[in-house]
Amino acid sequence: MLNNKKFINKFILTFLTMIETINVSSRGQIVIPEKVRAKLEIKEGTKLVLIKKGRRIILEREDDFLIELDKNQEAKEKAGWLLLADKAMAKMWDNPKDQKTWSKYV
Repeated sequence: MLNNKKFINKFILTFLTMIETINVSSRGQIVIPEKVRAKLEIKEGTKLVLIKKGRRIILEREDDFLIELDKNQEAKEKAGWLLLADKAMAKMWDNPKDQKTWSKYV
């Protein structure tokens, strides 16, 4: 039987410890808190990508952003080749004789 102590999920605890409130300077500058920079290994000269999503601002390390971009490009390219192959093979596959034969097995 569980005692009356309250427990907090490790994920929630980690997430909550990464929330920081920061101020924007008159020149539009922000400071990424030291604790966050250390956790994300952001050092002087680290390039970040700023992404605007609706009313949100997302900062992501440039190297991580480029890796994800490459993955998305590869997936799109693969889908394009599969679509082209499907269209090319449709001429061979979609004919009345084959449809009659395959309809026996469906």
